[in-house]
Amino acid sequence: MPSPPFHIQSQLKQAFDRLNAGQTDEARRIGSAILKSAPKEPNALYLMGVLHHQNGDLKDAAKFFEKSYAADRNNAAALSGMGIVRLDQQRYGEAAKIFEDLRRKMPREAVILNNLGIAYRGLQRFDLAIPAFEAAVAAQPNYPDSYANLGGLLTSLGETGRALDILKRGRQRCPKDGSILLNLADALTTQGDLNGALTVLREAVRAVPSGRELRLRLASLLVNKGSFDEARGLLKALIAENGDDPTAWFDYADLVESRSGDGDRSPADYRKEGLAAFRRQGLAADPPPILSHRIAQAYEAQGDYDAAFRFYGRAQSAFKAGLKSVGKEYDRRGTERLYDSLIDIFRDLPPQDSVPPESARASRRPIFIVGMPRSGTSLLEQVLASHSAIAGAGELMDIPRVITDRLPPDGDFAGFIAGLSDSALEEMAAEYLASLDAIDPNARHVTDKLPINFVNVGLIRRLFPAALILNTERHPLDVSWSIYVQKFGSDLLFDHDLGDIGHYYREYDRLMTFWRDWDSAITPVRYEGMVADMEGTVMPVLGRLGLDWDPAMAKFFETDRDVLTASRLQVRRPIYKSSVARWKRFDGKLGPLLAELGALPARYEESL
Repeated sequence: MPSPPFHIQSQLKQAFDRLNAGQTDEARRIGSAILKSAPKEPNALYLMGVLHHQNGDLKDAAKFFEKSYAADRNNAAALSGMGIVRLDQQRYGEAAKIFEDLRRKMPREAVILNNLGIAYRGLQRFDLAIPAFEAAVAAQPNYPDSYANLGGLLTSLGETGRALDILKRGRQRCPKDGSILLNLADALTTQGDLNGALTVLREAVRAVPSGRELRLRLASLLVNKGSFDEARGLLKALIAENGDDPTAWFDYADLVESRSGDGDRSPADYRKEGLAAFRRQGLAADPPPILSHRIAQAYEAQGDYDAAFRFYGRAQSAFKAGLKSVGKEYDRRGTERLYDSLIDIFRDLPPQDSVPPESARASRRPIFIVGMPRSGTSLLEQVLASHSAIAGAGELMDIPRVITDRLPPDGDFAGFIAGLSDSALEEMAAEYLASLDAIDPNARHVTDKLPINFVNVGLIRRLFPAALILNTERHPLDVSWSIYVQKFGSDLLFDHDLGDIGHYYREYDRLMTFWRDWDSAITPVRYEGMVADMEGTVMPVLGRLGLDWDPAMAKFFETDRDVLTASRLQVRRPIYKSSVARWKRFDGKLGPLLAELGALPARYEESL
C-alpha cells in the first residue's frame, strides 16, 4: 500500500506520540480528524482500535481493527489487534485462527506465539498451547508473558517440576515481572512450600504494588498460613478498589464464614455481592472454568441449586477436556487391575506381627490417616494435631516417594511391594522416619494424612507393624458430591465426572474392605461421628495411642498450623453439620453417580 501523504504521516506520528505519552483524549482527537479526511487510512483506523480497546470498548475496537486490516492486508498489527480482542471476548476459536495465520507469516514472533497459546488454552487444547508457549520462550528469551503462561499451565496440569524450571528461568530473565512471580508462587504452593511461596508473593507485591491478582493470591496464601487479619485487610482493600471483581467478594465470604462474622454482614451477603459483580462483568455466557466453579459455590450457598449444578458442570467439563487434551484421563480399567493385583498378592501375605524392638520398623511414631478425598481426613488430623503429643504433617508424599525411588520402570507395583526384603523395608522405614524428624523432632507422634495411601496400606503395615492406621469413612454420596464440587489439582483425574467419581469410590471401597479384613488393627473413624460427638469418636483413637483427651482438641480450629488441602477453611471453623447429607440438595441430578455406587449408599446408612 502506498505511503500516506506527508501531512497525514505527520499527524499520525503526533497521534501515536500522544498515545504513548498517555494523552489518549488528544490521540483520539487527532485520529478522528485524520479519518474525516481519509476514512480508510489504515494506521488511523488501527490507532482508534487501540484507543477503544484500552477503554474496554471491545465491540468498537474490533470494528476499527477489522477496517484497518481490510484497508491494508499487510497490516499485521491490525490483524493481531483483532485476535487480542477475540481473546478478551473469549472467542478463542476465532482468536486461534487469527494467530495461526499470523504465525505462518511471522513464525518467530514471540508475542504472536504467546497469544496463540492463550487461544489454545482457552479452547482447553493444552496439547497445542504448551508447544506454542514453548516456541515463544525459545523465540524471545526475555519476553516474560510466555514464561508465566507456560509455567502456570504446567502447574495446573500437575507438572510442577517442569513449571518450576520454566518459572525460575523466567525470573532470572525478568526478575520484577509480576506474572512470573505469581505463577512461581502458585507452583511453590502446589509443591507444599508455603514459606517459599509467601516470600515470592511479598517480593512480587513490592515490585508491582498495584497488582490485583498478586494481592488476591497473597490473601489466599495468608489464609493457608492462618494469618487471617492480614488476609482480611487485603481483601477489604481489593473490594474497595474494584467492587466488580467477583473473586474478591467470594474469597471474603469464605474468610468471614470461617472466622465467624464481620460486623453486621454475613457470608451470604458477600456471596450475593460476588454474584452481582459477576453479572455486571457480562461473562454469564461462558466464564473461565475456575470462575465458573466459584460461581457455582456461591449459587449453592444461596440455595439456587439448579444454577449451582449448571455452573459446576461447566467448570468440570472444561477441566476434564483440558486434561484429556494432554493425555490425562481417568483409567477405570487400570484402577481395577491395580486393586485386583494387590488383593491377589496380599491375600496370601499376612500382616507382619512384630519386628525387633531396635528396628526402625518397630516405631509407633507415625499415624497414617487414609481414605477417600473429602472423607474427613483433614478434620481428623486437625483435631489430633491439637494434642500436645501429636504433630500434624499434612499430606506427606514420602510413602509414594520411597516406592517410586525403588520401583523399576514399568515394574509390577503389587509384586514389587510384596517382594521387598527385610533389609529393604528397614532402609525405607528409616528414611521415612527421618522425614518425620525434619518436620518435628520432638513430637511423640506425627500424622501423615495422604488419603491415597489407602492403596499403600499393605506396604505401610509391612514397614511399621505397630503404627496406627486410621481409615476415615463418610457417606458415599456426601464424599462423592464433595469431590465433584471441589477444585483439586490435576492428579486425581476422576474428580471431574460424576460417573468416574462413583467408579473410583466403588473401587476404593472394594480395596479398603479387603484391607480391613486383612488387618483388623486398621481403625475406622466415621465423619458423621466426628461432627456429632468429636470427643466420643476420637477417644478410642487416643486410647490406642495411650493418650488422654487434651482440652486443646475441643478448639482444634484455633490450632496454628499451615493447611494446604481443600479443607483449609473448614478446619479453621468449629464443628458444623451442614455438610452432612449435602448431596440431597441435588437429588435427582446424580444419575451417573448413583448408577456406579449401586447399593453402597444404602449399606452405609444401615451401618450408621
